[in-house]
Amino acid sequence: MDILSVNADRKLFEIASSITQNPQTWHGWFCLKLDLTACNDTLYEASINLACSVIRTHLKDIRGDVFICENKLVHILCKPPSEKILEQTGVQMCDLITSENGTQPTHRLYDLFEHGYDYARNITGETDSIFKLPQSGDIQKDNHVEPEEENVLPLKQPDSTGKKMLSPQENVKVLLVEDDPITRWMVRNSLKNICDFATAPTASKAYAMFSSYQPDVVFLDINLPDNNGKAVLDWIMNHDPGACVVMFSSNGSLENITECLNNGASGFITKPFLREDLIHYVQPHNE
Repeated sequence: MDILSVNADRKLFEIASSITQNPQTWHGWFCLKLDLTACNDTLYEASINLACSVIRTHLKDIRGDVFICENKLVHILCKPPSEKILEQTGVQMCDLITSENGTQPTHRLYDLFEHGYDYARNITGETDSIFKLPQSGDIQKDNHVEPEEENVLPLKQPDSTGKKMLSPQENVKVLLVEDDPITRWMVRNSLKNICDFATAPTASKAYAMFSSYQPDVVFLDINLPDNNGKAVLDWIMNHDPGACVVMFSSNGSLENITECLNNGASGFITKPFLREDLIHYVQPHNE
């Protein structure tokens, strides 16, 4: 996904003009609009850098372009695997910017097939009743990046397969093995207030953290700077065959998923991820 700032307004205008010609062509396309007009010039630059970090990390494999316009509006036009992923990306960007510099950006998601004509009229200078920003109260301010460690979901005893489950007496302890700091923040933000949390940016750190922290759930990235995540999975399975390890990867091929599951992984989450994908593995299993 390309991030455009030079002549972004002109290019966006050209795209908007083409949308009005044939909305059917834009079936499956969305615009995630980020409004940074509440930021002063200094905070705006910092906010743009944070937003771009999320885009490069979380949306890098999605088809589309990003337009950073002169009026402090960012338009992310893309064709995501699901509308929900894009909506949650908008929430994460706003949360990250708010936690880092205290400003309250807003975002809104538009279906270009359903409302492309009205969206295009707004970009080209005409007014419409659909393209409106959400009220400031729609975005909740969170000044802390670190999650609170209360209201934690419980753990159960191991099930018949030997996998660690949730138990009423203990807090869920999650270990995230991920080298990218933005992804680490997004996972932590997705799981805030529902678990204890620790991170490891490398395979070597993961070995030490797994032994000392004794997590109930491990989210394990496959591409690590010092080793392959699959090697870490093998090591964990050799030391604790009942461990719950969920693999992270942007490569969601059947071969990749099957190999990880056959080698002991309890699950596989393809990037970009949904919050519900993470919660699935830390919530109580009362069935």
